[in-house]
Amino acid sequence: MKKIFAALLYTACLMGETYKVPATAKTTTLGLFTLSKTPVVKVNSGDIVSLETWNSCLHEMVFNKTTPADVAKFYTAHDIQKRRGMHTLTGPVYIEGAEPGDVLEIRILDIKLSDWGYNFLSPTQGILSEFTKPRIKYFKFDKKNMTTEFTKGVCLHLKPFPGIIAVAPPLDWPQGWPVNLQTPSMGQPATGEFNSVPPGPFAGNLDQPELQVGSILFVPVFQKGGLVWTGDSHAMQSNGEIDITALETAYESITMQFFVRKDLKARGVADKTKRQGADAFTWPIVETSTHWMIIGLNVNLFEAMKLASRNAIDFLVQTQGLTPEESYQFLSLVGDFEIAEAVNVIKNVNVHIPKEAFKGNGKITTLCSEGVFPLQPRGIDLNAPCVPQEGITLE
Repeated sequence: MKKIFAALLYTACLMGETYKVPATAKTTTLGLFTLSKTPVVKVNSGDIVSLETWNSCLHEMVFNKTTPADVAKFYTAHDIQKRRGMHTLTGPVYIEGAEPGDVLEIRILDIKLSDWGYNFLSPTQGILSEFTKPRIKYFKFDKKNMTTEFTKGVCLHLKPFPGIIAVAPPLDWPQGWPVNLQTPSMGQPATGEFNSVPPGPFAGNLDQPELQVGSILFVPVFQKGGLVWTGDSHAMQSNGEIDITALETAYESITMQFFVRKDLKARGVADKTKRQGADAFTWPIVETSTHWMIIGLNVNLFEAMKLASRNAIDFLVQTQGLTPEESYQFLSLVGDFEIAEAVNVIKNVNVHIPKEAFKGNGKITTLCSEGVFPLQPRGIDLNAPCVPQEGITLE
């Protein structure tokens, strides 16, 4: 009987209305999370939304045609970087019942890729300065096999994920947060308008490669309704993203399910003393079927690593009942620290905590309310073939 009840509860939790939002001039915004923008849809907790996304620069990138000079003109015309990011953002989605201090659970259910993508090597934005000539390398995708050819004989397996999923940022961003962002225009260039480039406690431009189909993002709510945007759609990316871009693309759709979690409280939303690692749920957390990823953000990589460590210590104290000292030692033995991105002004360092380690201690092995992790990752066929690449490189 208990198993039947659990199955019924699990099914009920997954049920909800489904909405579709196309990418249009009205449903997209260039490089800003804007509090005054009318929501593209209002949904209830448990509902599912499928959003179309455009590639960066308002979908003006054209396969095998757009040059670095064209991109430079677009950046100048739209005051990219100084006033706004280059990302085309679809949203916001308003979730009824989401209030500041709640945690929003966002499940990635499905991603449908467009046909092509590109990588833009920037001589000024990547981590190295010796590459002085900008270039765009285009890729045609084999969506059936989920592969693309890098060069002849070098086959890449596509692992799509959104570079940006964001809730609306807090009005005291970035000055009220321990990220050391000194340039106002990179944070909140105008009241209620937030640059999409630097990530923050609202998630945003995390460029977290594990945020694929079958993963879940937990993020604190700062504004009524949450207000969720997505964009910066990727077909794949390494940890680091060292030349400034991933394999950038657009999505025919990204399908997400939203749950308002009143039981998980982000105490740092209202209490500034909880923002420096004293409350893990004040910062984004990613969960997969095998790991929790606890995130630290800062302009300085070492400071980002320290914040990730403090957030992870608090997470283990809250969820596993360890002492802070035990948590620190556990992370030194088991926690894997990775640099998801080192190029978005604010860097993302996250620690991967394997859930397997806690299966015998009687504590939780998922943050999901069902008590079991509800999603499965998309399988990758490592033997899938690559077709000859149609994309070219433009300088």
